[in-house]
Amino acid sequence: MVVEGFKSVLELLKSRVLAERIYITSTVEDSSILNEIKDLASTSDISMCEVSKKDMEIMSSMKSAPGILAVGEIISFPLSDVIDRLKKPGECSTSCLLILDDLVDPGNVGTLIRTAEWFGFAGIICSERTADIWNPKTIQASMGSVFRMQIVVASPADIIKEYNLKAVALDSDGENLYNDQFLPDAIIIGSESHGISPELSEACAKTWSIPGKGQTESLNAAIAGAIVCAELARRTS
Repeated sequence: MVVEGFKSVLELLKSRVLAERIYITSTVEDSSILNEIKDLASTSDISMCEVSKKDMEIMSSMKSAPGILAVGEIISFPLSDVIDRLKKPGECSTSCLLILDDLVDPGNVGTLIRTAEWFGFAGIICSERTADIWNPKTIQASMGSVFRMQIVVASPADIIKEYNLKAVALDSDGENLYNDQFLPDAIIIGSESHGISPELSEACAKTWSIPGKGQTESLNAAIAGAIVCAELARRTS
């Protein structure tokens, strides 16, 4: 995977994920965050290669090349570890999984990963058609949370059935979130354009909606997910 930007590279070096090499432009000015990156890289014996601004622009996937990027080793978590965190008391502050069903926007996926970590969720399940969690844009939006959260790519419907999870789907036709004090094992955020798949809807115990008073048709997937995550964290605090 490729990790771009000073903040993201720093979070990579602080995590359990192995960084293989760091590339930096010769024009980057010294700063406290750059010095911290250099110290961590030196401690872990990670090479830092100086490249030209033009080469960085070619290497970068961003419109404005950030001046630094790193290559890291992709990691994976066993599903059993995520389920254990959900089932064992005290393993996480919010005993709930966040399930992403075919979300295609990497920015939304990264933001939801960051949100799930902020509210102490047990882990994240991504359907196979959800945007790649190691996409540079996903990593950037997660602000380093993707390196720390336990995330599994698998069939959400199969997991719900196999582990008998009490899952709640988020949909505009569902029951008012604030009128139901049910505590689910998993909350499901569906595709930005198609919603939750029929198979997954059938596996859910309930469907919730977020009440609104304006005229807009719907909420952004990341915003909707953040509202529900915040409410579940409040109920379990």
